[in-house]
Amino acid sequence: LALAGTVDAICYMIVAPSIIFYVTEEAGGNKNQYGIILSAFSFASFCVKPFLGHFSDTHGFKTPYLISLLVAALGGLVYFIASTLPSGNIAVGAILFSRILGGVGAASSALGFAYVARMIPRDQQTSVNSVLSMVRSVGMAAGPGFNALLANVNISMFNGRLKIDPLNSVGLVMLVSNLISAAVLQILLDEP
Repeated sequence: LALAGTVDAICYMIVAPSIIFYVTEEAGGNKNQYGIILSAFSFASFCVKPFLGHFSDTHGFKTPYLISLLVAALGGLVYFIASTLPSGNIAVGAILFSRILGGVGAASSALGFAYVARMIPRDQQTSVNSVLSMVRSVGMAAGPGFNALLANVNISMFNGRLKIDPLNSVGLVMLVSNLISAAVLQILLDEP
């Protein structure tokens, strides 16, 4: 749960330093589109959390958690691919779609606290929830740092048709980190 929470927070914050440039410069969008894209992540998460909670009440924790992480991973892939699309509404729409997918995936954050309520003895729940909150804060602090580490990425593949740069490489980090989190969760998470 701690890994999933950390990855979720990193994926939320890793885009923060560069998304305005990704939208306005690389994708050819404008500041209004940037604002909508920035809000889409949180709005999608807000909308999906009640449904995800109900789904976990009826299907356990592992399935909704894994689905959420895989949707978030798909969001990272779409974020990366957006840079290969024609500049303008198509690329901007892909970035918007990627952030909606990321927000849907991030709705799983509520599942961690619900899991603690169901699985951890009552006298230990506050300390465990505090650790979950702490690792999310660590992830939020680390996210922009990961973005800084990507500042010098400049890889060209397939005779220059595919470029991995500081802006689109963020999507690859989101993809890989969510897949790792899903694999670890699949192996380690016990159902109540």
